[in-house]
Amino acid sequence: MIVRIINYFHRIKIKIRNSFHKSRSLAVSKRFKSCDVDFHIYSPYEIFGYGGISIGNNVHINRYAYIQGAGGLVIGNNVHIGPHLTLYTTSHDYNGSAIPYDENVMRKKVIIEDNVWIGARVTIVPGVKIGEGAIIAAGTVLVKDVEPLQIIGGNGQRVLKTRNEKHYYKLKANTRFGGIGGKLYENIK
Repeated sequence: MIVRIINYFHRIKIKIRNSFHKSRSLAVSKRFKSCDVDFHIYSPYEIFGYGGISIGNNVHINRYAYIQGAGGLVIGNNVHIGPHLTLYTTSHDYNGSAIPYDENVMRKKVIIEDNVWIGARVTIVPGVKIGEGAIIAAGTVLVKDVEPLQIIGGNGQRVLKTRNEKHYYKLKANTRFGGIGGKLYENIK
């Protein structure tokens, strides 16, 4: 197992792959609210607000991720995220007591449900919910919720198409989940 909750304080081990493709383990404690058994994040990355982040099983976050989790971030099972993700869960209050904004921080949870694939260079703003099985195309800026099984991309967060629901649920029922590089993931709980 790559990631394991050791005790109440959520001590976990994260397998980190650096840019030279050498693997090393890093013990991290009191960071994530919860984390299941298989989580990969590839360095370099920046994560702030660890205490607000909950991560599921078989989650892969590629290089150069910038994640601000203080407003709350839930990442479900079987989520794969391409390089250069930018994800915010907090923002400044532009209706406050100063221009362009004041010191008040607005917190809005981001939820990424199970079996989501997020492409490279995606930006997610506070308060967005990405539904189960959705695919987010490279370069998309998510400013509103994404329905389950939708494939989103382009300017204006357009719905490009919807996944084949029958095929999706058949694969899900047969526990056919992709792991690293799409190879069949076999560590299902």
